[in-house]
Order: sequence, then structure tokens, then C-alpha cells
Amino acid sequence: MKNGGSLRDRVVKHFFNISGDFDEYKRQETNRIGTNVMLLCLPALLIPSIIAGVWATKSPENALLGLIFFNIIFVGIIICPYLMTASRRAHLTDNEVDIRNLPAARKNILKRVLGSSLYGFVFFYLMQVILNSIFDNTSFVGGLTSLRNIKTAVLTGILLGITMGITN
Repeated sequence: MKNGGSLRDRVVKHFFNISGDFDEYKRQETNRIGTNVMLLCLPALLIPSIIAGVWATKSPENALLGLIFFNIIFVGIIICPYLMTASRRAHLTDNEVDIRNLPAARKNILKRVLGSSLYGFVFFYLMQVILNSIFDNTSFVGGLTSLRNIKTAVLTGILLGITMGITN
């Protein structure tokens, strides 16, 4: 890839966390992975939408919530892990580290682990508060100050950070 490259190349390179040049092999692999993801998403867009349309005749609110949660779970449990494993198998995310750069690489991984932990804490904390307020009819402010929600979110953030540390 030349100095700037096209916007598409920069976005794809950032999305797949590709280091180094974006050569023809990496371009073909990202296109293959993207095609597979698109083929996974086609039935996941059509079938749940039809089910939600039929379900909406009896309970529109529940149908909408069901469709939203299906999409979130589908992306989080099927698409994202597939993207990570396919990128790793294609060696798109391989980073060669020289022995002299090892302390800087460890520091970079520690930053990513801490960032992932913080992200996991905030995301799961807010998601838990929102879901509790929707489904359990609890107070939103009461959920924000709940010690149980905070403990669960801290544990989730720690587990996500450890997982990210292992995979990096």
C-alpha cells in the first residue's frame, strides 16, 4: 500500500488490525472473509425479520425487542468470533516483534488489556442497567447505584481484559 492508500484500504486494514503492507494476499483474504460474513448475514437478516413481522401482530414491542436482541447476539456470538478466528488463521493479524522492541510490545498489549477491561466494564454495566430497567421495571438511577451491578460489571471487565491479554 502506498503512503495513504485508498480510504477503503485504510478502513479494511484498521478493521482487521492488519499490520504492515496491505498486499494482494491480505486483500484476497479480507475479501474472502467478508464474503463469508455476508453469506452468514443474509439468512440472519431475512428469517428473524419475517418472524418478527408475524410476532408483531400480537406484541409489537416484544417483537422489536426480540429482533434487536437477536441482532446484537448474532453479531456478538457468531460474526465477531468468526472474524477474529478467520483473521488469525489467515495470518492477517500477525505482528513480528524484534527482541529490542519487546518491552514496547508488552506495554502496548498492557494498554490494550486495560482499554478492553474498561470498555467491558462500561458496556456491560450500562447494558445491565438498561435491561433491568426495561424488563424488571427497576429505576434507572437505582440500577446505576446498585452495588450488585457494579460488582458484576467489574468482574466482566476483568474477564474481558484477561481474555484480550491472552488473545493478543
